[in-house]
Amino acid sequence: MKKTRYITDAAMVTAIAAVFLLLNNLSSGMLVSNLSFLLAIPVTIYGLKYDWKKAVIPGIASTIIGVIINLLVGLLYVLPANIMAILYAFLLKRFPQKLKLKVFFMFFGALVINVLTTVVFSKVLFGYTIVEETVEFANEIINFIAPLFGKNDFLLNVMRAVFVSIIPATIIVTSIIESLLTYLIISIIANKLLKIDVGGALVSVNLAIPSLVTYILLPLSLVSVFFINSIVDYETFGIVQVLVTIGLNIIVILCLGYLFEALALISLYSAKYRKQYLYILSIFCIIIFPIALILLGFLDSIFKFRYKLCF
Repeated sequence: MKKTRYITDAAMVTAIAAVFLLLNNLSSGMLVSNLSFLLAIPVTIYGLKYDWKKAVIPGIASTIIGVIINLLVGLLYVLPANIMAILYAFLLKRFPQKLKLKVFFMFFGALVINVLTTVVFSKVLFGYTIVEETVEFANEIINFIAPLFGKNDFLLNVMRAVFVSIIPATIIVTSIIESLLTYLIISIIANKLLKIDVGGALVSVNLAIPSLVTYILLPLSLVSVFFINSIVDYETFGIVQVLVTIGLNIIVILCLGYLFEALALISLYSAKYRKQYLYILSIFCIIIFPIALILLGFLDSIFKFRYKLCF
């Protein structure tokens, strides 16, 4: 009876993957291109319900189905996602209380897959890479705001160069967000449907950017803004251009870190004073005015407001 249940649930997981991939074909590949992190969730849930070793069965089955539906998508997207799903299932059961460790490995998995899919696989599947897509996006933004600046070619070229320069940070930020969403979705499904507590809620993460980073790394990266004109001419790409590019990427990543630090601070404050409406307010701030949260996180990194809440 138990073996029958294994097979039935494995078939259901495979069917879910098949439906997702069929819908992906109907959307001209947009689902896999934009929501590839969802592919790992069904097999991870199966591994949580039974065992990470048993998750190999639906992992192989859904990969085969993926290859049948679309050879390249099956090999380049489904297979890596299922390998990471088996690892996730192992980590979630093996380290139930180590939230940061689990999220870190999910981030690492998302980062590897994003690098492969946006730089290597996307060229094979869609005929373009993230660099070409970023340039196209930058051109659209530039064309939209060009009337505000007139024919200032230098400024527009700088904007285009900045968009391209922060591609590494964009991939890292995307991977961080995807890893958090993956963990959140898995924890909700496991808790609500399987009555399994994977251990730790994201709101309990006491995230904080070290003061040393704010005092030293942030000012050094901001200096790169004063040399931003040097990255316009990529034909003479040298040490200055490398340092400016690194500085710009650090700024983007730190901004995300400060935003998360602000959310952690709001979570602590809301839990202590029972002001649940602040959660909703923070969500609106992310959408409408994220710079306010970034500033709050920056100030918390310096003045450590959270310690005043905890003690």
